[in-house]
Amino acid sequence: MAYQERLVKTFEYIAKNLKATHTVMAIATVKGICRPTFTMMDKTEKPETKKYTALREGITEAVAIPVYFICGELAGFGAKILRNVQDSVNIKKAKKLAEKTGDIIDLEKIKQSPEVTKKIANNLRFLGVCTAALLVIPSVCSVAIKPIVDEIIKPPKNPDLPKIPPANPVQQIKPIQRPSINSFLGSHGMKVGGV
Repeated sequence: MAYQERLVKTFEYIAKNLKATHTVMAIATVKGICRPTFTMMDKTEKPETKKYTALREGITEAVAIPVYFICGELAGFGAKILRNVQDSVNIKKAKKLAEKTGDIIDLEKIKQSPEVTKKIANNLRFLGVCTAALLVIPSVCSVAIKPIVDEIIKPPKNPDLPKIPPANPVQQIKPIQRPSINSFLGSHGMKVGGV
C-alpha cells in the first residue's frame, strides 16, 4: 500500500506543478534523440541523405529546447507583471471608495490570490510555448540550420562533374516549308467543268 500511495502522491505533485514549458521541452528532447536515430536506421535511403536529414532534425530539436524554455518562462513572468498592475488598479479603486465612504480597507483582501496568479502564469506559458512553436523556432531554424549543416558536412571543393560542351548561342532556325497546292490536289490539278 505504501508503494501505491507514493505513486499517487508523485502523480499529484506532477499534476499540480506541471508547466507547458516542461512538457514541450521533454517532447523536444525525445524527438531530438529518436528522430535522428530512426533516420539513420533507414536502410532504403542513401548514406548522404540520411546523414543530412538526421543532422538537420537533431539541430532543429536542439534549437527548440532552449527556445521553448525562454518563450514559456518569459510569458509566465508576464503573469507577475499583470498581477502587479491589476493589484495597483484595485488598490486605487478601493482607496477612492474608502475616502468617499470612510470605510477601512484591508489591502491583502484586495490583492490577487497566488492561486489565480499561478493559473494565469500557466495559461501564459502555454501561449508562449505555442508562439515559440509557430513563429520563433521556424524563424531561428530557417536562419541557423543551413550554415551549421554546411559547416559540419562540407561539400567537396572540386567535384568531378562531367564536362558539358558550351551551348551554341546562335542556333540555326530552319524556315517553315509550306506544302505546295499540288500535293493536296494531286498531280492533275483542278479540273473545271468536267473536261
